[in-house]
Amino acid sequence: MQFEQLLTADAWRSLLVDIDVVLNCVGILRQRGAETYEKVHHLAPAALADACSMAGVRRLVHVSALGLDQRVTSGFLISKRHGEAALQARSFDCVIVRPSLLDGADGYGARWFRRVARWPLHLIPASARGRVAPLDVDDLGVALAVLCEIDHPPSREIELGGAAQMTIREYLARLRVEQCGGNARPALAFALPHWLARIGSHVCDLLHVTPFSFGHLQLMQRDNVPRVNHLPELLQVKGKTQEK
Repeated sequence: MQFEQLLTADAWRSLLVDIDVVLNCVGILRQRGAETYEKVHHLAPAALADACSMAGVRRLVHVSALGLDQRVTSGFLISKRHGEAALQARSFDCVIVRPSLLDGADGYGARWFRRVARWPLHLIPASARGRVAPLDVDDLGVALAVLCEIDHPPSREIELGGAAQMTIREYLARLRVEQCGGNARPALAFALPHWLARIGSHVCDLLHVTPFSFGHLQLMQRDNVPRVNHLPELLQVKGKTQEK
């Protein structure tokens, strides 16, 4: 069955036999047919949590995102916020993980960032003043594994990010050095008016091209960095486990 079809606890029942911990990393950037934001980000995870509780699963670790406050109007972000609220309302052991911008050479978004970084001109939305804390995807993997394994997670809401905080413009500049070498000429950065960036984001959403979306434009306008970064603590737990 497809994830968007698993909208009741009964639909999940046969999939959870002899399962100790469930890690949910499912998410969609854009809707396609029955694969809607509300089903994938909200209703299916809520049903999964109920099914886990009924099946005796020890814990559900749910990967969400930073920046899901009340100001967002993107359907992509609102559905993720609804999913979080549904899990927070349950007494079952649900751990919500909110990573900052993921960095890894093979990811869809990461490949686009690296491609854009090599361009001589960077078009940056003028409203993109928020900071991100780029998080290596391998570090995220370790942190998720630890949250699945340990008996007592440090919190039911885990925010993760890398050590450095920067704007998208600064992030692209850093990637340009990595991709083109330290002697590469800095790219010319052009501030794209917000109204034009917004139109572009909706066009990308409509045509399903590039990772840029209206939701991402909204996220860029505010800081998306951990209030309390649990990454060092979880990596330390992993290191202590390996030493034993």
